[in-house]
Amino acid sequence: MYDDDPAIELTSPEEVRRRLSANRARRGYLLPHQGLMALAMPDLQDAYMVMYTALTLKRAHLSLYEKEFVWLGVLIAGGEHIGTHHVRLFLENGGDPKKLEIILRMVALADGAPRSFQFLEKYWEKHFDPLKGRQAYWDAAQALVNESEVPLELARLCLLAIHTTLGRKWGIECELQACYALGVDEGKMGEVTCMPMWVAGMNRTIDAGEVWLEQIRSGKVKAGPSFRAWAEMDQGAMPL
Repeated sequence: MYDDDPAIELTSPEEVRRRLSANRARRGYLLPHQGLMALAMPDLQDAYMVMYTALTLKRAHLSLYEKEFVWLGVLIAGGEHIGTHHVRLFLENGGDPKKLEIILRMVALADGAPRSFQFLEKYWEKHFDPLKGRQAYWDAAQALVNESEVPLELARLCLLAIHTTLGRKWGIECELQACYALGVDEGKMGEVTCMPMWVAGMNRTIDAGEVWLEQIRSGKVKAGPSFRAWAEMDQGAMPL
């Protein structure tokens, strides 16, 4: 509990200059939120840099090209135009206008899926047998990368991140099932579901985790030992 802790003092001008100079030296530029954190919540600024480094600068499971490909999908889905350093990294590591066009189409597909493919699955499948909403969605996603230089696995990972950014649980479920069917590395799947927390907030990654747990526990996906261990744990929380 923190109720009895004394409030911290506003950061001194000298410390503000030190903190902001160090940040600018690391990143090459300053964004306004760095000043706000340095002034009022320096502990948050320290924690922020740890989280930022883990999400954007350190290698986890994705290659640099894969990571920047997914970042563009997350940024577009989240309406974040200021992340132009990711545009530069995308172009420097194998990205090009044709690949960006595919990412744009994936965002459009994910954004429209609830009013089309999910709608079909929920209400009208019985009228259009043998057409199935989920299979039609999977087919549409694969069609986006047919005869392109974008591997289907990368497209699935990007769509998983996009649906997470948008908070679309049906789409997250579809992409988890598609990724497992393809044999996509679970570490990559976990990484792309964490990335949207930077743009869309922690709750979007919480939502994705909730869907993932349900998929494992219901047997709809065949998770590996580490992910099964996560699903078998008593979470000790109220249902979301």
